Amino acid sequence: MPKKFIAIIIGLVVIIGGGIGAYFYFTNTPKNKYLLSEKKSYEAMNEYVGQRFESELAMQKDMTDDSYKMGASLYANVPDELIESMGIPASMVNSSKIEMSAAHDPNNKTSRISINPTVADSEIGNIVWSADKSYQYIEAPVLKTPLKFKNAEIIKSIEKLTGEKLSDTQGITNETLNLNTLMSSTVTQDDIDEITSRYLRFILEEIDGDKFTKGEDKVTVLGKEKTLDSVTLNLKPEDVKKLILSTLKEMKTDKDIQKIVKDTDVSIEYKKEIDDIIKEVEKAEKKEFPTIKSVIYVEGKDVQKRLMTVDFDGDALNVEMDTNIAKDIDMKLVVGSNEQPEFIQLEGSSKGKDDVKDHYTLTVGDEISADITNKETLKDKTRQDAVVFNINADTENYVVKYDQKLMTDAKNNKQTSKGVISFDMGGEPIQIHVDTDTVLKEKLDVKLADAQDMNDFTEEEMNQLKQDASSKMLGLYFTLMGAAQ
Repeated sequence: MPKKFIAIIIGLVVIIGGGIGAYFYFTNTPKNKYLLSEKKSYEAMNEYVGQRFESELAMQKDMTDDSYKMGASLYANVPDELIESMGIPASMVNSSKIEMSAAHDPNNKTSRISINPTVADSEIGNIVWSADKSYQYIEAPVLKTPLKFKNAEIIKSIEKLTGEKLSDTQGITNETLNLNTLMSSTVTQDDIDEITSRYLRFILEEIDGDKFTKGEDKVTVLGKEKTLDSVTLNLKPEDVKKLILSTLKEMKTDKDIQKIVKDTDVSIEYKKEIDDIIKEVEKAEKKEFPTIKSVIYVEGKDVQKRLMTVDFDGDALNVEMDTNIAKDIDMKLVVGSNEQPEFIQLEGSSKGKDDVKDHYTLTVGDEISADITNKETLKDKTRQDAVVFNINADTENYVVKYDQKLMTDAKNNKQTSKGVISFDMGGEPIQIHVDTDTVLKEKLDVKLADAQDMNDFTEEEMNQLKQDASSKMLGLYFTLMGAAQ
């Protein structure tokens, strides 16, 4: 099968198996029952997630659309004896940290990312890449003054700095290398929701009603035997091929998707790419497409169980999923093939409102299993999680804990967190700390009046720049080695 449209088949499978586009409210055909039931299931999951993580989702939405500043600090606590047993001075770990930051202001067309390492109590200094509407800027401890280069000359500047031509520039342009492009969101969450909804509706409307059949079956759901209404969808390989082609042709003329692709990578010839894939699909033989069978088992309009088989000429992928989504979540997922019918199993529950207990087990084949628990509390805008991963791989057992305190104040556009990852190594406790701080809707100015335009440098000045940077790099190395003694 041509690789370019395997992803499209996967997308169709996801939609068919968990479609949310219910648009046929006025008749009681098997197709409409299927769609309405999936719509209700989708809404139930959305409602659960929306209520549990209301403040965090509000922050995430604003972060997609507005300016933001994020900071993170990473450091570790490791017993000195353990570090030194590896031949490393203890101060190289316990007196070291990495501070990182990222900021973007779409209104001012400014961006900034930085990293500031401290090693053995010696601060290296900020390494910064920033941008405004005209220039890209580089600051580093090895530079006497900041460097800058025009947004229209990024590739030229990289080649001048390295002294080598870029060997492969396919898909690489000045625009794709611009920090503002890299950090900007070319699509809002509302855009994503609208496009997703539109294509779900399109795909499901393309499927003929006679592909759906109703029934009633006795099945086991989360360990309980039930008699439920069922709706079965059967697609033959020619149906799948037809559906892919109609979807691609719809996408070809979709101005919203065209704009997103153009904003993301101006080097992509969108219509030509789609045309090439359409030609590949049209030439592909029927045997290169799967048969798809999807069955949902419904109580009222609640989907209690799903069975799906995607069969490529006898090579089948089977998915079984039981769900009960209301105030709590209970679920079981089994994914396998004819040879390994239960290769992946995920089962568990999330129970409670402000005090939530999550407990899930995961097995992959006969060699890997994991037991995952979380005790979560929410009080005064602060969420605390205590997650434990108990992992068995082959004959080894690993226990990893993650404790987090997350304060989200969406109203005042602030979020802070303190997290600790802890585990044992050789019987010794190790902790990795991750602290973050996020602020939204703050203006970002990039002002570097002393920055020098690298493309104005003569060859002699360029060589001197490289020589000075090498000397400072060597000096930093000796400083760090001295601090580590």
